[in-house]
Amino acid sequence: MVRTLFSMAVFPIVLSAAVGATVVLLERGLDPAVAFVPATVVAYLFVMLCERVLPYHPAWNRSRGDVPVDLGHLIVSGGLTVSLLRPAMLALGIAIGGVLSENVSPKLWPAHWALVPQLALALVVGEFFMYWVHRWAHEWEILWRFHATHHSAPRLYFLNAVRFHPVDLAISTYAPFVPLVALGAAPEVLALFVLVSGVHGVFQHTNLPIRLGPLNWIFSMAQLHRWHHSRRVAESNTNYGQNLIVWDVVFGTRYLPKDREPPEDTGIAGLDAFPMDYLSQLASPLRWSRIRRESAAASGALP
Repeated sequence: MVRTLFSMAVFPIVLSAAVGATVVLLERGLDPAVAFVPATVVAYLFVMLCERVLPYHPAWNRSRGDVPVDLGHLIVSGGLTVSLLRPAMLALGIAIGGVLSENVSPKLWPAHWALVPQLALALVVGEFFMYWVHRWAHEWEILWRFHATHHSAPRLYFLNAVRFHPVDLAISTYAPFVPLVALGAAPEVLALFVLVSGVHGVFQHTNLPIRLGPLNWIFSMAQLHRWHHSRRVAESNTNYGQNLIVWDVVFGTRYLPKDREPPEDTGIAGLDAFPMDYLSQLASPLRWSRIRRESAAASGALP
């Protein structure tokens, strides 16, 4: 009973508390650039601790030698890359917004709404662009070379939320933020968007027994995302939503079988030679042909 209640309630409660706490900080005048940080850090620490007590797969709590590479991605992709991107991203969004204001309407964003409704709109609008960038990252090889790093994870746990090649992260970060800035979303709305993306991301990849029931038609949560990390292409090329699943529903890529659980074995089928150390993963897009040849040789297939 405790496990069932926990699996259904933990994500909605933590997300609601994180949004509520951040709204309070914003209303008290804290800089939006840092207002989302406290709740995000607390959510990560909470999930990390809960995974040790109530894991979905106990085997996923055992390191596969992947912690150092994930820490590298946390420091570079999760911190340095986003910090370097922010000025150019905001400048581009503002420039596009100026053009839209002159040629379409000076008031495209409903800034008079309360913060939470604005956040809901930002999630739906931003998700549209994230959905297509993510989907193209699976369908176009030039993008897949960078996105493959995320799918190289041999298990799912809280740190997988930051396992991204910096180029892949740059593309997926620009995808929602530039349109939102261009439409006129305020820094407070963007801060809440970052918060939800961070909290949702850690729960999306967590090794906790998350079950959302009807909310799986709204959020792209763990039950759905575990299929996205399947080694079977037909299963991994689904559930592209980063925060919301609504665009997968619209475009027919939502996948949640009722007769079985997601596979415990994660990774990239046919690419067993993909490097598993941080620096080699950074270089992997430039060594793609070699990785494919070595993978084919290891499996006994023709190159």
